[in-house]
Formats: sequence, C-alpha cells, structure tokens
Amino acid sequence: MTTVHFDSQVPADTRRALIYQGDIFVYGATPASRQLVEFAGELVEAAFAPRLPELAQFEMPVQEYAAVLAELKPRFIHHPECKRLLPRMLEELGCDLDRTYFDVPRMRTATSEGYLTTGIAYAFHPHRDTWYSAPFCQINWWLPIYPIAGDNCMAFHTR
Repeated sequence: MTTVHFDSQVPADTRRALIYQGDIFVYGATPASRQLVEFAGELVEAAFAPRLPELAQFEMPVQEYAAVLAELKPRFIHHPECKRLLPRMLEELGCDLDRTYFDVPRMRTATSEGYLTTGIAYAFHPHRDTWYSAPFCQINWWLPIYPIAGDNCMAFHTR
C-alpha cells in the first residue's frame, strides 16, 4: 500500500527506500525552496510581461507563446541562482550533498483547452517518467510556481 508522508523527518536513506517502494513524500516550503519558487516566478512574470502568465495563452498566438517559453526555460535551467538554491533546498530536506546527485531544475509548463497539443508546453497524458527515458533510480521533486488547485495539478495513481 502506498503511504503519503507529510513533512517526514526520516533519514534520507529511509526516505529513498520508501520512495522506491512507492511511497510519496510531501514537504512544506523551506527557505531555499521559497527562494527558488520566487525566483522562478520573477523570471516567468518578466518573460510574459505585461500579461499575467497564468492567462497569457488566452491573449497570445501559439507561436509567440511557444517562443517565450523557448527562451524562458533554458534561462531558468542554467541560471546561476538555480544552481545555488537547488543544493541548499536538498540539504534543508536532509540530503547529504556528498551522496546526492542532482541535475539542473526543469521548469514544466502546461496550457489548457487544447491551446498547445505538442511541443514545449504540451500537457502530458498520465504517465510514468520512466516512459520518457528517466532512469529508474531517479527521484523527482516537484515545486509549484503558482498556487495549485484540483484542476491544475499532478495526480498520483497507485496500483
């Protein structure tokens, strides 16, 4: 049976073993995660200005919207501030940085109502990340940039 753990204080090795068994861990914001989310939001808002990012799809042609994301996403991924904050966030959650391998953070985007059906902001159908070549040992950490609601968030399905 899958267990959802909230703000668990188990050691990182225990957490990893439980994740590999199918458990899910949910954590409240930490100082570094707040800074990372705030930084991401600043980049998103600057990229879509003067539009509100959450509503931009309703005001922009698809090609223009995709062009904004094509510039925004790599800027976020490779920004020195992300590279500084990501290890701090992992450390705040009990990861031993000498034993934790991590990649640059990715900014995932999705639109609604069939606005984009392929490409940079395509909303993927329900899937396992390993279906898209993620290694089986990879553990993903997700942080929302904007508030989530039942109709705009990730769902977890267990056996």
